[in-house]
Formats: sequence, C-alpha cells, structure tokens
Amino acid sequence: MKYTPLDIQRREFEKGFRGLEESEVRTFLHEVAGEWEELLAENQKLKEEVLDSRERLRQYQDQDRIFRETLLQAQRTREDVLDGASREKELIIREAQFKAEEVIREAQQHVVELEVQLRSLKMERLKFLREVEALMDRTRRHLQEEAPDIYVAASPTLNLEGLDLSALDDPMPPRRPRPLS
Repeated sequence: MKYTPLDIQRREFEKGFRGLEESEVRTFLHEVAGEWEELLAENQKLKEEVLDSRERLRQYQDQDRIFRETLLQAQRTREDVLDGASREKELIIREAQFKAEEVIREAQQHVVELEVQLRSLKMERLKFLREVEALMDRTRRHLQEEAPDIYVAASPTLNLEGLDLSALDDPMPPRRPRPLS
C-alpha cells in the first residue's frame, strides 16, 4: 500500500490564504488513519484466513486423493479376493468331482470283487452239497449192504440233479428235512 496510517496522521499541508481549519483537517486525518488502520488489520486478517483456508483446502484435497486411492485399492483387493475365491472354488469342485469318481470306481471294483467271491462261494456250496449227498448215498448203500436189518430203506433223499440251482442265489434257501431211517 502506498500510505500507512502513520503517513496519513503525519501528513503536513502547506498553509494558504484562507486555508482550511487545521484542527478539522487533523481530526479528519486521524479518523481516516484509524479507519485505514482497521482496514489494514482486517485485510491482514482476511489474508491469513485465505492462507489458512487454502491450507485446509490442500489438506482436504490430499485426504480426498488418499481416500480415492484407498477406495480404488480396496476395490482392486476385493476383485482379487473374489477372483482368488472363485479359482479356489473351481479347484475344490474339480478335486471333489475327481475324488467322487475315484470313490465310485473303487466301489464298483469292490462290487465286482464281491460278486466274484459270491459266485465262488455258491459254487463251493454246491460242490459241498454234492459231496455231502454222495457221502450220504455211500453211507446209505454201505448200511444197506452191511446192516440191512438195522437200516430200513426210506423214501429217496434230496436229489441235487432235480434241484433248481437258481434257488441258490437266494440269501437263505428253504431247508428240506432228510429222513435218516
């Protein structure tokens, strides 16, 4: 500024013929200097407030930038986590399907093995029944030949040749009593 309040107060004017009332001029200059001083103080205060506001604005802009960057990073992280979870889910599903197929294959193999064992046991049972019948026939013939008075001929016993072999597939075939005498 060109004039300070002190410059205004100390200003001297030349005296002229029929000049102005010096006391009024001095009073006016003191008033103007006082107002000028208030204006300068207010101007300084406003400059400081503008600087303070600019600093706060800069801080808010920095915070806004940081917030936006953080938000963007959070979105990227969220997408990465979702992508990772999706890939992991697919991997788990594929592993589960593979294990399920493996279990099914093992179960089917076990069923085949059990069926083979079952057929083998049925054949052994049939062989055993034939051997028992043959033994009983031999024993009956031997008793008839050696002790005909003790052994009385009875109705024919179970003959395996007329036996329905599909009945052997039943869990418990019916038992037929065999006469001993």
